[in-house]
Amino acid sequence: MSGVNGGRCAGAFRAAASLFLFLPAAVACRARDTFPKAPVVIVSIDTLRADHLPAYGYARVETPALDALRRDSILFESAYSHVPLTLPSHVALLTGLLPPQNGVRDNVGYFLASDHATLAELLRKAGYGTGAAVSAVVLAKTSGVGRGFDFYEDSVEATAPGQSLGAIQRSGTETEALAERWIEENGASPFFFLLHLYEPHTPYAPPEPYASRYRDRPYDGEIAAADAVVGRFVSFLKERGLYERAVVIFLSDHGEGLGDHGEEEHGLLLYREDLRVPVFLKLPGNRRAGEKVARPVGLIDVLPTVAALVGVQPPAGLPGTSLLSSAAPGAARSIYSETLFPRYHFGFSDLAALTTDRYAYIHAPRPELYDIVADPAQKRDLAAGMPQPFRALRAELERMNRPRQAPGTSDPEQVRKLAALGYIGQASPSEAATDLPDPKDHIEEIRRLRAALTLQSERRHAEAAEALRRLLAINPAMADAWGALAESERRLGRLAQSFEALEQEDRLVPGNPHVLLSFANQYLEAGDDEKARLYAERALAANAPPEAHEVLARIAMARRDWDGAEREARLALEGHQGRKLPRLILSQVLRARGDLNGALAMLDQVAEELARSGRGEMSSLHFFRGDILARMGRNAEAEAEFRKELSIFPDSIPPWSGLALLQASRGDSAGAHETIAAMVRAIPSARSYRAAAEILRVLGDPAAAREMERRGSRLLEPAADRTAGGAARPGA
Repeated sequence: MSGVNGGRCAGAFRAAASLFLFLPAAVACRARDTFPKAPVVIVSIDTLRADHLPAYGYARVETPALDALRRDSILFESAYSHVPLTLPSHVALLTGLLPPQNGVRDNVGYFLASDHATLAELLRKAGYGTGAAVSAVVLAKTSGVGRGFDFYEDSVEATAPGQSLGAIQRSGTETEALAERWIEENGASPFFFLLHLYEPHTPYAPPEPYASRYRDRPYDGEIAAADAVVGRFVSFLKERGLYERAVVIFLSDHGEGLGDHGEEEHGLLLYREDLRVPVFLKLPGNRRAGEKVARPVGLIDVLPTVAALVGVQPPAGLPGTSLLSSAAPGAARSIYSETLFPRYHFGFSDLAALTTDRYAYIHAPRPELYDIVADPAQKRDLAAGMPQPFRALRAELERMNRPRQAPGTSDPEQVRKLAALGYIGQASPSEAATDLPDPKDHIEEIRRLRAALTLQSERRHAEAAEALRRLLAINPAMADAWGALAESERRLGRLAQSFEALEQEDRLVPGNPHVLLSFANQYLEAGDDEKARLYAERALAANAPPEAHEVLARIAMARRDWDGAEREARLALEGHQGRKLPRLILSQVLRARGDLNGALAMLDQVAEELARSGRGEMSSLHFFRGDILARMGRNAEAEAEFRKELSIFPDSIPPWSGLALLQASRGDSAGAHETIAAMVRAIPSARSYRAAAEILRVLGDPAAAREMERRGSRLLEPAADRTAGGAARPGA
């Protein structure tokens, strides 16, 4: 039997005892052998509930690849996530530390400090090559999660303006192909690879044949699609002779609510549908294949498991233990979970939980206790009678050292940089509050937010803005609602109101890099390049490259500073070669320097990559192609490109302008006037009116141009000297 050194496991537990009092007594490891230099592979499928897999008794989805992997593996029946959010869960996985210890508590606004070692760093020091490919922007290496990887492919970027964070993803098929390429080149030596698939995270949009097969259950359809990707990856490992001798760990970072307790997605609540995740451990030679382990385990146990299996020393004081350890007689382990997401996104109370082999305790303004053996769906709350398990678990949780780091404070260097740029961050209004509402009592507000976001995704921005304002009148502490309102107001051309909403969001989550980028993009749209530059630099200081460099490149383009645009675009590509927006910008640099063929070739390459990846279209690609084709005199092709861009992104100004100028250049003044009128109807913003005025001057209609400028200036007046967050900020 293969496994770990018992003395090492026990020593790690003794060292951890002073940190988290809920840990059990030292454990004895069952096995004695290790597998030095064995390949180590972790496959993480995002947002996958354990109870939606056949391996855990679910019968409504087919997962042949995962079923086969399970037959070769040890299955852990009671594995739990420590936080139902992608970034902090993966940080816990890779550091072996709980969120209060590693300091990463949310998907945005947090950075993993350099004094916390990662599994990749541990294995690289032991002579391993280390690689990873991830499928979601929330796992960008700029969060610190990529530290220790020789190769960390995170070139996941927005393809359209205003995309939500969760929608910025790529298909598992594309990510798996990247994994194959790296392992093909590096698999002859000991290696560690992390493959992250974002299916079945929202939006649920499985490809065919799964979309049709699971038409009424798209979440299950995405699980089936992810299973197919895992099947290709396992087949690749087998073909290369790696699977048999590898340690393969399959898991998920967290579950999904699916409405079981009112929550459709995840992050807000801490019930089992959010926290219970699948974990399979395949040992070299398929040892112990088919076994089940019933005792509770957590994702923090993965690092000490891998360290023990390959024979390296883990960092001292880790709170977890090897998955192959067995509990000491009489020891009852509690798995800690938390979510600060309700506090910093919605103004509700944060939550914490402890889960044992029998009970789940949820620490909330109205605490809950469930007997998960008798009541696995957690429908009967036992807390009212305050039974002994309730009292014991509550006391255990209260003894724990659980500091609460606010967003933007986990990295002192980031705070210093922001202050140097004149950004005087202030504490969130919810930071000191102790009497915040219980999130489970406010599920209806979350439903209303989801409904408003659906309207927004359907481009019904006036209705979305109205719905969001009604919601914010009830709960003005919903930072996410303010951000959504800012986007809808921007799309409606009401920049003054959009800036006001951004100010409110920034007040609630100061230092959030995505809010700073929103300010930068909006000031750029308003024509205030200097403020756009300042906020882009603040976003850069808040660990938001390469997006901040992309904004700075666009600012340089607006100023016709082509050298500056090229410099910033190349900085955006450093370590992110797969990104496409910087290459769109570089194509414009080539165009400005007269290399039309080179510019067109670069755009064609991006289009080919998009087509291969199946990721759809990218904003500005067809406009840039149309612009270059027009300069080449290929007017029919240029018009087709402008119209294609408009069919996909009708609220983008440049293709409207390009089409109108093309019509004017060939003497179609009536067509140009018609296009201008359609543009300001579709996009009633200050920028569209300014663009309309410029075209009207070209057409020789100065009176109409002045009227367009007057209408546009009315939208800009309140934003003239606007600052973010409502506080005095030098240079804002």
